[in-house]
Amino acid sequence: MTHRVLIVDDQKDVSRLLRSALETIEHGLEVVEAPSGEEAILESTRKRVDLLISDFRLPGITGVELLRKFRIRNPDVKIILITGVSDTRSLREIEEAKADAYFSKPVPMGDFLDAVERTLGLARTIVQAPPPTPAEPEKDTLADILVKLRRDMKAIAVLLLDATGKIQAEAGTLPDPNTSLALMSTLISLHNAGQKAASLLDKNVDPLHLFHGEKTDGIFLAIGTTHAIFVVGPGIGEVGNLLNALEILAKFEVEILAALEKMGEVVQVEPEVPGGIPAYMEPFTQPENLSREFMKIFDQVGKKTTDANSFWDTVVEKGTTYAEPDKLTYEQASRLGLAPGGDAKK
Repeated sequence: MTHRVLIVDDQKDVSRLLRSALETIEHGLEVVEAPSGEEAILESTRKRVDLLISDFRLPGITGVELLRKFRIRNPDVKIILITGVSDTRSLREIEEAKADAYFSKPVPMGDFLDAVERTLGLARTIVQAPPPTPAEPEKDTLADILVKLRRDMKAIAVLLLDATGKIQAEAGTLPDPNTSLALMSTLISLHNAGQKAASLLDKNVDPLHLFHGEKTDGIFLAIGTTHAIFVVGPGIGEVGNLLNALEILAKFEVEILAALEKMGEVVQVEPEVPGGIPAYMEPFTQPENLSREFMKIFDQVGKKTTDANSFWDTVVEKGTTYAEPDKLTYEQASRLGLAPGGDAKK
């Protein structure tokens, strides 16, 4: 069965474009064109129309009025409206007309041809491309994050340091830029000491250092295990402001760690040791492959020794029974002045 399609548009280039597109789907459609609604009605009296494709804005009656007249004459007619208008009133009128489909100019040809096949009940030949995956929004850079952090904390400067004291990102300027180098060196020493103290207390402790001055306060906080952040601003270390400042820092810490990981930076290094005990605190484990000679020496280590006075007291009590030629008797030692309390005999 051949389906008859009537295209109604006063713009010839649009009408021809739609006709050429319909001819590509090879369903043997009979396509007719008309430049106005009145001529479209006249064309429908000559031969039945299965699908009406009409522009909304036409010379004379509108596309919606044409739709209503066609449905009175043929309730089964399928209708697609095309519009170049964008005002709310016209779009509402198009939606209320309940056409089988409608498109805004420029017409997306793939969707248009698919709608033609669907409304006429034809075999679907148009492969619909999957909807484009929305691009993942670009994540803020470290500099962007620090700018936001500085704004939220109303700080003068915010600096992110790595384990060597190098500034990886910053926002704002320190009160005295000339002291920057010495300050970074001091801060990183403080950071390393804080990390060491934290590992002895609890591996989950984040070292926090607070500097309170007359005009400027500073907060120095560990970020992960290899970075630290330094925030300088008036009043941020005061008791009434400190809690809020720490809450803001905790919120931004997540973003900073994510940005560092994206850059390939190591931000967390948890030592793999039994029970979480640092390596330098682990008990000594005796090797199994020690030689017998070394084991003998090893066994002697730690044995209780006898001091010289106790040794000679024991000799006096037990008597001189030593017969080894390479050792001295008590009497010989007394003569030489080596025995406790003894004087050398001249």
